Amino acid sequence: MSFQMQPQLPPGQAPSQPTDQASSWLASFMGLSSMFGVGSSLKLLVLGSLIETGRRFCWWLIERFRIQYSITAQFNEGDPAYEWIVLFITQERVWKRSREFVVSAKNSQRKWALFKWRGYWLELKRSHDRGAVNVHGVQNTGRIYVTIYTLDMHILSQLVEEARRRYAEVNRPHVVIHLIDSRRFNGIQLWNNVKRKVRRPLSSIILPAGLLDSLVEDAQEFLNTEDWYLGAGIPHRRGYLLHGPPGTGKTSTIYALAGALNLEIYSLSLASNHRVERPQNGIFLIEDIDCAFPSREDEEDEFSTSYPDPRLNPNALRPARAARLVTMSGLLNVIDGVGSEEGKLFFATTNYIDRLDAALLRPGRIDRKIEYALSTTEQTRALFVRFFPATRFPELETESEKHPLAELAARFAAAVPPQEFSTAELQGFLQGYKTRPVEAAQDVTAWVEAERLGRQAREAREELRKKKAQLRMQSQMGEGFGMPATNVVRPHGAHAVNASPTATVPPAEGSATAGVSATAQ
Repeated sequence: MSFQMQPQLPPGQAPSQPTDQASSWLASFMGLSSMFGVGSSLKLLVLGSLIETGRRFCWWLIERFRIQYSITAQFNEGDPAYEWIVLFITQERVWKRSREFVVSAKNSQRKWALFKWRGYWLELKRSHDRGAVNVHGVQNTGRIYVTIYTLDMHILSQLVEEARRRYAEVNRPHVVIHLIDSRRFNGIQLWNNVKRKVRRPLSSIILPAGLLDSLVEDAQEFLNTEDWYLGAGIPHRRGYLLHGPPGTGKTSTIYALAGALNLEIYSLSLASNHRVERPQNGIFLIEDIDCAFPSREDEEDEFSTSYPDPRLNPNALRPARAARLVTMSGLLNVIDGVGSEEGKLFFATTNYIDRLDAALLRPGRIDRKIEYALSTTEQTRALFVRFFPATRFPELETESEKHPLAELAARFAAAVPPQEFSTAELQGFLQGYKTRPVEAAQDVTAWVEAERLGRQAREAREELRKKKAQLRMQSQMGEGFGMPATNVVRPHGAHAVNASPTATVPPAEGSATAGVSATAQ
């Protein structure tokens, strides 16, 4: 019989556990069992280096696997494909399966996700590196990386095409309008601001017969003849200028045309610096282009009227004139410069075609000019019929009057003078009679008279304003040439003071005084 002596444990102490043994081993490795000396720091450094090396080696293996067995595509914010992928991700509910996201005050942005599509694993990453710049010098404010674990490039093409198809399907009832983002980098602005408007049917645009059909056919032919343009060596772009009074349907025509041709609109504001990414395969729109810069005649008039005496400041306006010329040069470069993209329709609208510079109107920039006039009698009648279709008012038909709405439309059109009111003005009047076609036909005569009186009052105020501005300019001219100011000389005994030169004031109406002359003292 043999006896094995067990070490006596202090009262209340449990037997050693495996974790205690591991801690004892770690303490022994670090040299803590005896003393904490200089060697412990070296051991910590070695342990940290081993852990970091292992981590980097694991990532190296993962990256080698990705390079060998996957393809990655990058989508930058501001590019149309970026919007396609965002919609695709939203419809696939990818972010809901993600466990990594960033919470901000505005929304929650997931950063990483893994999902399966058509039997292939896709890895998704999203970043917002505002310091990243692409090769064109444009800031990438947002990026999406899509990694597909396959070597078949056709799968990536199918993914992008599927995203584009879904985007077009979702936006089919709308016209997508791209606006310039207020942010800029290196003076270049992006089309990041996107709005959507419900498509407007072509039948809702009331224009003279044949005008709209001709425009649609011309634009459709342009889009279908890209090969012909390339073969002929002609830049594949076409410009249209829609000019006429306000409210005649210029902008509405462009929106309706974009919906009919399934094109997106890129609307450039004149407040931008004109250094923007050039749109491709869409409608490039500049509204009220006459406000972009004055004509050369206006610049000369401004120089002569603002500084009648060259001795005052002969070079004062040169910086402003140079800035305008730079703005004009940038605008023309956007339209047809070397950097502009081909395959686009360019539309410009203006209320005053005579203010535009000849350099803008030359063929190659503006290929077709379409005039919009005030409403004709036929347009007025068609507008009434569109507002009050017969299907909405069957109760108006009687035995003696089979087509009352047609007769009301004729009465309405006869009461409105042709070429005097715009379709927008007539539409504003009819909106107050949405369900009362009879009252609309009866009240339009009084409305016409009221509008005429209002116009006369506005014209009188404008004429008075111009006269005051002219008198003020003449006074400034006199002061500029060193002449004393000319005071107004009143008849009937009023004293003239410092009048220069001799001024003759006509008699007041009903006065017997032939006139009053005042000579400078």
